[in-house]
Amino acid sequence: MKNILITDSPKNFWVWINPNDFLVKHNIGLLGKITTIHNQNDETLMFIPNPNFNSFVSPFQNNIVINYIAEYNLEIIRRNKYLDYPSRLEAIFLFESEEEANKYSRRHFDHVGDRILKKCKSDGVCFFSKHDSSWINFLRIKHSMDNETIDNICDSYWSGELVIDANLISTGEKWSQEPIIETLFFGSLIFENRSL
Repeated sequence: MKNILITDSPKNFWVWINPNDFLVKHNIGLLGKITTIHNQNDETLMFIPNPNFNSFVSPFQNNIVINYIAEYNLEIIRRNKYLDYPSRLEAIFLFESEEEANKYSRRHFDHVGDRILKKCKSDGVCFFSKHDSSWINFLRIKHSMDNETIDNICDSYWSGELVIDANLISTGEKWSQEPIIETLFFGSLIFENRSL
């Protein structure tokens, strides 16, 4: 699938927002708009793994870092091979249909929680890429993967491949999920309905 687009034509999207977040209250409730800006210097990583660490990782530590290390690995591959793509660490996460947003909510009920689904429309020039979020789920499973496997998974995510087409194994068992396509968006979004 062609998974990166630049357009100035208005396009509808759906987004799960936290109505209690102060930025949401200000940007959507007051202004009716959210804008993201691409970081030109590509310093998107907040923390760098310690190459000298060689001690035991407790289950507590593993729980703390498992999501970040997935994002770290994805960002390293993006910077090395997909630099034109929006960074997951800067972009707004959207869905191209209400149905896709609801599929995400059913699979990630704990993440969506009390958020509300809002329809929005792109405003002006924007660029975005589309990816199967199931790759992220596989990266966040508590199992071991060698560096080559991690790189291949990250590459598959960025190139727009679908998990369902892969032959993934986790702890000796075949693993797959139906795709849920997320959109990583840079640009401006207008919310006609500002109610939160």
